[in-house]
Amino acid sequence: MILLEKHSFLAGQFFQAMNATGQRVMRSPYEHHIAPDGDMQMLDFARLHLDQLTSLEREQVWLGLSGQRAVVPLDVFIGHSTHMIGVHQLRKIAYRARVISVRPDPGRDGYLIATAEGPVIRAKTVILAAGNREAVWPQVFSEAARRYPAQVCSVYAKPALNPGQTIAVVGSGLSAAHTILRALEAGARPVWILRREERYRCADFDTAYFRTEGIARFRRLPSLARKVGTLLEESRGSIMLEFLPRLGSLEEAGVLRVHRHATVLAVRASASGRLELNLSSGADEHVDLVILATGLSPDTQLLPDEVELLADRYPVLEDGTLEVSGHPGLFAAGPLASLTLGPAAKNVDGARLAAQVIIPALIEKFSGSRPASFTVRGNFAVSFPLKAGVR
Repeated sequence: MILLEKHSFLAGQFFQAMNATGQRVMRSPYEHHIAPDGDMQMLDFARLHLDQLTSLEREQVWLGLSGQRAVVPLDVFIGHSTHMIGVHQLRKIAYRARVISVRPDPGRDGYLIATAEGPVIRAKTVILAAGNREAVWPQVFSEAARRYPAQVCSVYAKPALNPGQTIAVVGSGLSAAHTILRALEAGARPVWILRREERYRCADFDTAYFRTEGIARFRRLPSLARKVGTLLEESRGSIMLEFLPRLGSLEEAGVLRVHRHATVLAVRASASGRLELNLSSGADEHVDLVILATGLSPDTQLLPDEVELLADRYPVLEDGTLEVSGHPGLFAAGPLASLTLGPAAKNVDGARLAAQVIIPALIEKFSGSRPASFTVRGNFAVSFPLKAGVR
């Protein structure tokens, strides 16, 4: 087994995105991490490092120990992930490479993995765990970014924020909320533009989908169309509850201007060098910078061209193995597994949910028999019927 990672460190895409948006806490609870059952859990890792936590962070640990919702510092998550990567010596099998395509190997049983660095790798099985990528911008913004590249950018570009600037933040999720606060801390004046109203929730989707019964309920939905509809609704932007009082008070004080149920119809340069935004509500805004926090979608770029996508983002999988339908040996993990695992697939804990299904399938593929039971994530144990004659 080898790992191909385009960044200079494992899980680099996730950590870079968190750093770009200024996020310092996890949205997921202490129970959500990358360690399999039997390894050190993240809450225990935090307990071993209490002396390095602030008093508020220690209080969150006690809340977690009592079974209540607790906010996890990003540093703790990174530390625990780094510890697990080291314990399992994953760096020994990891290679830095940017994969540009995965396609069936003609005349062979397997796949060809092409890399930007040149080498092409042959593999009998491939697990695509590419995560999310930034959603395609509306045309008005893609054209504006081409015409005014210094003034229209992605939140992940981590643009410089300067005192006195007026900054339009477009989007309704947690990245938008973080950007608004960063702008205020820099002395800038934020303007918030949302297609709908903001919504506040603990997790970025209904927490019922974390649990075994929620995953089972999703799987029982009677059609792929219903599943896609649920996934799209649950993928709408939302903000952690902790932001509600602060953003509300900023709006009441007039420090934050908010345009709800508004879209940007046109972007043009004004005589002063600023950008004029014409909104569907009839309002106009003159800003120095537009920051787009318009969401993420599953990274489907590495799927073979012939794979059909529902809603341009979800491949159909074999529920029992997470293999891409019609492509034996090509497995999907993370957001790409959403049609089988539900909204939880894109979450940190979705990696363990996927492993819970994929690893037994791999064992069966290479040994000819599937384990009677296999557990990566204890509260989502998967049991398999024993073959006839086996007791």
